[in-house]
Amino acid sequence: TPTAGQALNGAVVNQLLYVRSQIERTASATLAHLPQPVTNTLLQALPPIDALMASAVQPLFLSITQAVEAIILTMHNEDFSGGDTGGSDSQCSLYMKELQGFINRVATDYVAIYQPSAIIKENVHMLACRCLELFVRHASLLRPIGDGGKLRLAADFAQMELAINPLCSRPSELGKPYRIVRTFRPLLFQTTDHISASPSIGDVIPYSVILHFLFAKAPPELRSPHQTAGWSVSRYSNWLDEHRDERERLQLVRGALEAYVANVRSRNLTQFAPVYPVMLKLLERGMSAHGMSSTS
Repeated sequence: TPTAGQALNGAVVNQLLYVRSQIERTASATLAHLPQPVTNTLLQALPPIDALMASAVQPLFLSITQAVEAIILTMHNEDFSGGDTGGSDSQCSLYMKELQGFINRVATDYVAIYQPSAIIKENVHMLACRCLELFVRHASLLRPIGDGGKLRLAADFAQMELAINPLCSRPSELGKPYRIVRTFRPLLFQTTDHISASPSIGDVIPYSVILHFLFAKAPPELRSPHQTAGWSVSRYSNWLDEHRDERERLQLVRGALEAYVANVRSRNLTQFAPVYPVMLKLLERGMSAHGMSSTS
């Protein structure tokens, strides 16, 4: 339930929206016959009102986004390593049920206090996109994943589309984040060779995301980038938010692969994990696609 402050904030934003609509209506009314300077003066008032409304709702949506990530992060506390492909593993996970309940409350208790407007629609759109982005990010970082875990994760992918329904009744309107979710799900059950040959990699799914996922198919000594760096998953997620450039992300993945090679050689082992050459080729493709040389 919204606090008194949140309810008041909603009322203020709604009043600003009303004032805005009246100004816009007056300025554009064909019967008003207002002099152009007067019309211009009226229209100049709209951007400051928009900015005020945006700043008023920003703390709420930031808080909601942080809560969403906190829930999604708990997927790493669940066990996806099971090999049983029957029974409860085909059901969605606990974190997903919690996420669905939370988003539903957000839509009915918080978003609903605001009158429909472009500002609210934009914030809800960004929230839904962020939900999908965080879900794919953390799903790709899960390890280890057994056959039963893949089934449950696939169910989570399907449920994720339902989870954002209270925010966006047409998920396809969310663009690339939604396409990534739809494209990623079938890859859960494919071999590493099939995954690396998928035309969606680079085109829809970023190279760094699919490389993250392939770490889950590797033995423990081939550590994920955040493990190599000694970071928690949460810290790595923050790093990814701060480093949106795919080149920086691929550099970190490369560092993890190089650390693995050094580890293998230091132990005088004669061969690498089967997934390693596939990952190396994908990394090289990704680096080439982003104008990076293998020595950069």
